[in-house]
Amino acid sequence: MRKNYLLLLIFSMFISSVWGQSLQVTGKVTSATDDSPIPGVTILIKGTQKGTTTDVNGAYKLDASANSILVFSFVGMKQLELPVNGQAKMNVRLEEDKINLGELVVVGYSTTSRKLISGSIGLVNGDEIKSAPLRTIDGVLQGKSAGVVINQNSGTPGGQNSIKLRGGSSINASNQPLIVIDGVPVITGSFGQIGYSGQEIDALSDLNPNDIESFTILKDASATAIYGARASNGVILITTKKGSLQKTDISLNTSYGWQSIPSERIPELMNAAQWNEYKGTTVEGIDTDWMKEILQVAPTSNNELSVSTGNNKTRLFISGSYFKQDGTVKSTSFDRYSGRMNVDHKITEKLTIGGSASMSYSKNKRVEGDQTLFGPLPNALSIPAIYPVYNADGSYNEDGPYANPVAIINETQNIAYTNRNGGNVYLEYKCQNGFTFTSKWSADIYSLREHEYDPITTRQGAKYNGLGIEGNSYVSNLVSSNVLQYSTTLVEKHNLEGLVGYSTEKYARRNSYIEAIDFPNEKLQYITSAGTIRAASTTSLDRGMSSYFGQFKYNYLYKYILTLTARADGSSKFGANNRYGYFPAASLAWRLAEEKFIKKYSWINELKVRASIGLTGNDGIRDFSSLGLYEGGFNYGGVSGTAPIQLPNPDLKWESTLQKGIGFDLGIFDDRLSLNVDLYLNKTSDLLLDRPIPSSTGYTSITANIGDLENKGIEIMLNTKNIKKAFTWNTSFNIAANRNKVIKLNNGQPITDQGRGGNWVVEGEPIGVFYGYRCLGVDPTTGNLVYEDISKDGELNSDDLTKIGNPNPDFTAGLTNNFSYGNFDLSVFLYSMIGNDIFNGSWIYLQSGTGEDNQTTAMLRRWMKPGDITDIPREGDTYKSSRFIENGSFMRIKNVTLSYTIPASVLNKVKLKSLRIYASGQNLYTFTTYTGMDPEVNYYSNDNVILGTDFFTYPQSRTFMIGLNAGF
Repeated sequence: MRKNYLLLLIFSMFISSVWGQSLQVTGKVTSATDDSPIPGVTILIKGTQKGTTTDVNGAYKLDASANSILVFSFVGMKQLELPVNGQAKMNVRLEEDKINLGELVVVGYSTTSRKLISGSIGLVNGDEIKSAPLRTIDGVLQGKSAGVVINQNSGTPGGQNSIKLRGGSSINASNQPLIVIDGVPVITGSFGQIGYSGQEIDALSDLNPNDIESFTILKDASATAIYGARASNGVILITTKKGSLQKTDISLNTSYGWQSIPSERIPELMNAAQWNEYKGTTVEGIDTDWMKEILQVAPTSNNELSVSTGNNKTRLFISGSYFKQDGTVKSTSFDRYSGRMNVDHKITEKLTIGGSASMSYSKNKRVEGDQTLFGPLPNALSIPAIYPVYNADGSYNEDGPYANPVAIINETQNIAYTNRNGGNVYLEYKCQNGFTFTSKWSADIYSLREHEYDPITTRQGAKYNGLGIEGNSYVSNLVSSNVLQYSTTLVEKHNLEGLVGYSTEKYARRNSYIEAIDFPNEKLQYITSAGTIRAASTTSLDRGMSSYFGQFKYNYLYKYILTLTARADGSSKFGANNRYGYFPAASLAWRLAEEKFIKKYSWINELKVRASIGLTGNDGIRDFSSLGLYEGGFNYGGVSGTAPIQLPNPDLKWESTLQKGIGFDLGIFDDRLSLNVDLYLNKTSDLLLDRPIPSSTGYTSITANIGDLENKGIEIMLNTKNIKKAFTWNTSFNIAANRNKVIKLNNGQPITDQGRGGNWVVEGEPIGVFYGYRCLGVDPTTGNLVYEDISKDGELNSDDLTKIGNPNPDFTAGLTNNFSYGNFDLSVFLYSMIGNDIFNGSWIYLQSGTGEDNQTTAMLRRWMKPGDITDIPREGDTYKSSRFIENGSFMRIKNVTLSYTIPASVLNKVKLKSLRIYASGQNLYTFTTYTGMDPEVNYYSNDNVILGTDFFTYPQSRTFMIGLNAGF
């Protein structure tokens, strides 16, 4: 018996010794909902401050005693306490807390739970991107978020579109939002030097939407102020895809489609017989359909391959794609090759490094567009059918009033080549006590080469004995940012987050341009073969920006939320006395859904009210506007010379916008219905305008801060889950209304008669309103047009000019319905603009009744004799008048996609993870009263003032497409 007691004592002492020893506990923390890893979980040894956090894969390591208790906590999850009990490995599943804080969203230099955001944002996630088989970023975003207005100004392949958030905040500076990819501002805009009449190249066209995980759209000052000087027009944050965790996924996407201009949108032009009757001519035997000669059913295709893989330390994503789009106007096309690699590697528990590299090459074949005598589309519309394409000897017929469009298509070379390379590297170090330091360095390099050649076989080439142009543009933007973040929770009630940071940017641009004539023959098309150099120039630009920023976030029990943000930006663009701009913002939110008096209503899942105020800036002005500038080329007597061309203004400062907003978010019936509403008032001051000065100074104007304008509006986003059974039906609807008004100009003087449509900037009116003569109709006695004599002086002059239209829409809206039954899915997306006017400048020529331009068949019902009642005069004029103003409202069936997912039981036999096949239609039909080819139009690309004008503009095409998505 004594021996047994001795053995028991020895065993107890051994167990106690082991129990008190330290051991390394490892494991992984996942969500109990979907088993996904949870990064950032705090793990503490109970009763101490010793602990760690999980990495991006949810993994952790912690030295603890065998008898200690580990406490696992994470925002939005139930806290969990588990005894170690001598275990060296502890895998943990955390359940969602009753406080559901929603998905994590990228906002500025950090991420946060969506329900803790106190500012105004929009979110477009991966599912929405995947459901729209579009290959441009702006095409994917259109109509998906309230207040984001994207105009696809033309159907030019790879062409530039305009993006506006909550209206335009400037007259002369940029109105485009800042685009940030993976935390880095990127190069956007058009850098072409060869003018194509509004059909510009867009740097955004080089980005592949399939590489994108999500878009976050920052709208109000609280959300955007962290970007300071470039945030007045909003910010679009793009997050690209990362590698998978503990698995390898291979994805193949391929599609092929056909494009055409809808026949119902092509104007009805006079044929040869109608033209002969109209003009009283007798040309016979020729009836050329010029539109048929230049238009085609154009193919488009896309092929993408990506690999996503990773383990508990490294994640890797690699993708490559080839996109090809031929234009519906012959000889136009856009080809893009792109590739991306993203990698993240965890060196230690505290140190993570990573980076990304992207490359793209594109080839854009263009033709001249609007505002030219050498554009295939405007010329095909304007040349009467009595002229043949070819002469009897096979040469091009050039007897018509304009250059032969078929000759331009077949013979002219207009090609733009772009190479874009971007990359970034980052380091993230988790310090002690909740501090994290991140350093990121990036480069974005954009190179564009333009080549144009008009041989002597074209009318323009014959004029110069061959015309050749070469343009080269090089643009680079180098960015460095360093951010220190801190987060903690005090007494399990007070949640605090803060960050401070510093960033620098260095921007460079180099241009060269050379134009030559007198080429020996049409086969030798490069400058080296030219006989005469007609023009040549090179330019150089360097600018920089340095910024300091900070943000503080606080919430109490996830109910009362405060966010304070500030940024200071210094830019070489502005005067010595105002080199830095300061941009503060604040926002508050109250989550009423967490209050006891609301919780008793179980059907309310979320109810939050928000308010924000802040100041943002706009640095998108001409470089060196504050400096006195000199220019060379003022030569005399064979001696080179320079001359002053701009007066200095050292007091020049930033355009700034004071933004105020309120809103609320509501979710009910287990989020079967969610509603987001925002109201805002944005007032922009210190607009940069040219102030006239006496000519005796040797100058005509000086750039100064002298204008004000405002934008106010409402945005509504409604999402519903209508049916949740074997058959599902979900709806997403958004609508926005923005009202823009110019408050102040220089001494009240309007900016007049801009562009083909006569856009004006006038105090008390929206930017770009149409001014002209008010047409009262056709005098049935004379057949002449009658205009309102506003001044009552018996004459038609400038005193009779009045507002005749507004190109700015009253409302924009998007509606998406997603249906699912079994393995079938159907998505229907409608997009609409309501209340805007269009100046149909094409009709000035095609319904003029004068000149040699072909006419539409509307002229067949023109006034012919006294007593005729008609709206078409016997002979028109080219006055900018209300006669050419039309209602531009439209609703377009933008996209319909029907897909079928092959069952897993079938795929297992061929070792496929997934296979989806689909058929899609884009721009299927447009409901509108507009008589031009496309109501979603602007011939002058994304100009701030020249808006809503159609002048022989390349229309969008209707596309039918089939494709598949395969996973391996």
